[in-house]
Amino acid sequence: MIHFGLWLPLVAGLILLLIPSLGRNFAVAAAVVSLLISLILFAGYDGQGVAYASQTPFLPEAGVYYAVGLDGAGLLFWIAVSLVVLLGVWVARVPVGFLALTLIMQTGLLGIFAAQDLIFFYAFFEATLIPSLLMLWFFGGPDRLRAIYTFALFTLVGSLPMLAAILAVRYLGGADSFLYSDLAANPLTGEAAVLAFLGFLVALAVKTPLFPLHTWLPLFHQQNHPSGLADAMGTLYKVGIFVFFKWAIPLMPDGFERWQGALLFLAAFGAIYAAWLAFSAPDWKTLLAYAGVSHMGLGALGLFSGNMEGTVGALYLLGASMVYGSAMFLFVGLVYRRTGSLEVSPVRGLARHTPALYVLGMFLLMAMIGLPGLSGFPGELMVLLGAYQVSPWLTFVAFLSVIAAAAYALTAFQKLFQETAQTQAVPDMDAREWGFAVVAVGVILLMGLYPRLFTVHLEPLGRAIASLFGGGS
Repeated sequence: MIHFGLWLPLVAGLILLLIPSLGRNFAVAAAVVSLLISLILFAGYDGQGVAYASQTPFLPEAGVYYAVGLDGAGLLFWIAVSLVVLLGVWVARVPVGFLALTLIMQTGLLGIFAAQDLIFFYAFFEATLIPSLLMLWFFGGPDRLRAIYTFALFTLVGSLPMLAAILAVRYLGGADSFLYSDLAANPLTGEAAVLAFLGFLVALAVKTPLFPLHTWLPLFHQQNHPSGLADAMGTLYKVGIFVFFKWAIPLMPDGFERWQGALLFLAAFGAIYAAWLAFSAPDWKTLLAYAGVSHMGLGALGLFSGNMEGTVGALYLLGASMVYGSAMFLFVGLVYRRTGSLEVSPVRGLARHTPALYVLGMFLLMAMIGLPGLSGFPGELMVLLGAYQVSPWLTFVAFLSVIAAAAYALTAFQKLFQETAQTQAVPDMDAREWGFAVVAVGVILLMGLYPRLFTVHLEPLGRAIASLFGGGS
């Protein structure tokens, strides 16, 4: 079933490109089936390592296998990706070709979390860029070419060093193949590990994104389609924390230890720096872009702490941010449909005409700033507890970003929905948007009130990371 779940969105997306008359209903049906498969796989998971594992020789002479499988983290992210894609194709008002690219990109994202061969992981990691760039090329804003060139430059700078590092991990480490099991049994050590880890670090600092390689992100979001669907897919593509956890740290522990101090500093500083920039964001997409950088800096701080609490918190925060971050971008798309503007200042007083949209926006915003009981809180709490064990001062710096998030987000929200009442009436949420709201709110509440549903499967993974550095907590 894992193979069907992995390739179904790609096949559905290609069919939709060839037969666009199938329309939105076809995309929604494919997304529903994909989410059901993810839930079935999660329900059947026994919590023991990698489940649903399968491997087939692809280039056996080169040690490359089509190998897939899912552990607790992979299953969490499969559900998050499938859920967000369903919400996106359901509520976003976009051309059929856009929906097809969304489904195609979904397969790339699922492949990143399921790959058990490093070459196949790299293939999914890079291939996912193609539909993302096509969304921007065909459906982006007037300055989209500059956004594409900027993103392509950053991606190229990161991808080539990572490819070199991938080859070094296998051939200098002495593994028989690129399978994760073989590579983990022969981790790269010494100075070679330090340099190879740097190769991964450059690429993942772009894709997490981490300071200072985050500067492409605001322009990328500004020029994406105003519906928010492309931005939601971009939020799902912030997979750097997962790749550090899955590949870079276990396969190059010596490299991670050498860079750990610098990484902790960059993560904490990036979290507060991006939160500060969000205060001056001129539009909602820029604000959410910097908010995402801040949250990923916080998550990276937890992961780089190298203990169980920090690792579990980082993975949970990544999964939660996929949901509430994507939902916020889709919410902003709903606002744009009513006002024709994404700017923070000019459009004000919407609460008078759209009370339901107002409540939905406030709820999603509360999840984003980590209100207890909602999905952002458990991950942030575990991250801070884990980071405190390593560096109380950096934890304090990162905690300031949590306080800043409440300030910049609520200030912008007040300008949008309150203050001067808008004189021109705009419609409140319709039936389709209510469906989006009910599902998003329900999932955010579930993740906030019952995090144990997922963390029970993340804790063994966190202990495994901690054991690499002599810790068991």
